[in-house]
Amino acid sequence: MEKGLSYGLLIIVAIILLGLSSNIWSCGPVQVEGLFLVDGFSSIGSSDVNGFTNIYSYSFTLYNSGSDDIYITTVEPVLAQSPYIVSSQDSLRQEINKLVVSGSSLTIQGTIELTGNVSKEEMMNLEPIIDVNISSTQTIPYFNQ
Repeated sequence: MEKGLSYGLLIIVAIILLGLSSNIWSCGPVQVEGLFLVDGFSSIGSSDVNGFTNIYSYSFTLYNSGSDDIYITTVEPVLAQSPYIVSSQDSLRQEINKLVVSGSSLTIQGTIELTGNVSKEEMMNLEPIIDVNISSTQTIPYFNQ
């Protein structure tokens, strides 16, 4: 019986040590540098031109947390699959051509055309943008040998 108790205590100690050792090997959160979407705003309203069309207006802010400046060429929201979205993916692509200096931000704004036969409940639950594609260029130095 004493031998069984010793094995039981040994197993419990081994489990505790294994549990503690997994915390030793974890590296914690990793700092990521680059562009981040840090803020956003959206609203839905009727079009002034056509009463049968709703407009989803959006605005979001990109922040450059990296140490290098980033030149953004284009921004394109990726649309969700919804029968209420009239705008095409191609119509949302915006030519930006601006430098986002390290530690600074850039605000992007746009609109998405929605069909007019959306109920208030459906409008409140509609999230037409699922991702944002950002194209940028990087300039690297050329060294002569």
